[in-house]
Amino acid sequence: MKPSYSRRTRPWPARTDCGRPRSGSGDPRGAVSLVVIFLLFVFSGLGLSMIFLSQMHLRINAWRKFSVFLDYASENGLKRGLRDLGGWLQARGRCAPVSGAAIEALRQSPGAGFPLLLEEALGGGFPRLLQESENGLSWESLSTCALHNAADCGTYFRIAGALRVESKGGMMSLRPRRASSLEGSLGILAGRLPLAAVPLLINADMSVADRVRFAADNGISFQARRGEVLPPGPVITPEEVLPDDASALLGKALKTRFFAPQDLTDIKLREALGLPLLDEPVPEGVYLIANDLGLGGVFVRGDIEEMVTAIDGDEQVIVFRMEAGEWRLAFSPARSRTDFLTPAGSFSFDLVPLGIIIVDGKIGSLGGGEVGLDGTIEMVTDAEVPSILSGVNLTIVSSGEIRLTSHLILQGVKWQDGIPYIRDSQSQVVIYAAGHDFQTGAGREAGIVVDAGGPDGLKVQASLTAGNGEFEIEGTGKTVELMGALHAKGYAGNGNALRIASDERVSAGRFPEDSPLTSSPQFSVYSLRILSWREY
Repeated sequence: MKPSYSRRTRPWPARTDCGRPRSGSGDPRGAVSLVVIFLLFVFSGLGLSMIFLSQMHLRINAWRKFSVFLDYASENGLKRGLRDLGGWLQARGRCAPVSGAAIEALRQSPGAGFPLLLEEALGGGFPRLLQESENGLSWESLSTCALHNAADCGTYFRIAGALRVESKGGMMSLRPRRASSLEGSLGILAGRLPLAAVPLLINADMSVADRVRFAADNGISFQARRGEVLPPGPVITPEEVLPDDASALLGKALKTRFFAPQDLTDIKLREALGLPLLDEPVPEGVYLIANDLGLGGVFVRGDIEEMVTAIDGDEQVIVFRMEAGEWRLAFSPARSRTDFLTPAGSFSFDLVPLGIIIVDGKIGSLGGGEVGLDGTIEMVTDAEVPSILSGVNLTIVSSGEIRLTSHLILQGVKWQDGIPYIRDSQSQVVIYAAGHDFQTGAGREAGIVVDAGGPDGLKVQASLTAGNGEFEIEGTGKTVELMGALHAKGYAGNGNALRIASDERVSAGRFPEDSPLTSSPQFSVYSLRILSWREY
């Protein structure tokens, strides 16, 4: 049948006359289904891959999250354990009495005596266990300490303890635990130890509440250095700790031996000073000890009105002004030269004296000064002038009161953020008001006083010890900056402030050679250092 319109295209599919598709034309039925199935397969695979990757990502993140929490818990264990250990040592180990038997046991067998010493001094010793939990995390730390070495320093032992803190932390809902550990070192002194190792010691009987409030009530603050694990703090004890006898320092300065103050007779003292051997008291004045064995220290009989230290080139200069006249001592360690000018004449030596000055009396004014153009030495109160030559160790011991009226600053000290750094300095100063007569041993009240006429921001770089008196700051509105240590029977701040920065050389085990010693055996932890930190 012929259509009523003309076809423009050939009908599809083209067929032969027999009704079969022409050869080569193909049958397109089902092609779209294959494409859809293929795309469905591809997108299904991609979807499943995304689901799998998402699950892996969630698991990795969950594992990472748990791992971080485990790290936090383990790290918290170390930090909390170290903080607990530092607080415990601060409260119990700064200065604790020990028996002579414990010291002797350490001397006979250090390995066996060390744990017994810790047990007696600290009342518990090691190991020390801490367990805590917070916000779903838990941790525990175990601190142990073993003897590394012990050096016999005569009157005391300097001990290095090998410290180890182990920590395990985890989540309370999980079984796995993460472990961490640190290795450290404890610096310990045991015996009649140098007081310079204790930053602040008040030898008085106070209640627990008064001890806690002592520093705040008296305006005392401590300047801790960065990374300092065992910060300085006050030690308040009723035990007799402060020395009551300066015979050892007196004998060293005089280059003579005696066992008790009563043994130092007038004749023996005159012999040491090079005076005629008469059974009469030594006249007032300043004496430089000199004999066939060399130069000793300086002995002063009578009260000093003014004592000034100064630096003149490579010389350390010390001026003594008394009612009887003026004495000037100048010595150069670099040139091994000493000049001693007295009212009776001048003397020169190709030697350097011992840095020990014994004053049998009071020191009415002590401070640093400078050399004028005319060569005179005057005290300076309106400027911070270094007055202790680098390399000079100076120990000043008096039987009476000592008044500080100007700065005492070591040469070469660097200040940073208000904290002095003197690790490389070779100078040290000790000021000790013994508070007893050097020949009879009779006690007298003698303290160390910051004079009201001194500068408001007084800087003193020394170890101060008032053996039979208190430390007092006169005047108002003062801030005394002490780099070193302070030890006294009492403290009278009178509303003024005291800032203490401990000598960083003490934490390295370097103590003044001629520092006064405690009157009885004591135990003191002077440093806590971290050597390594490991996380497993």
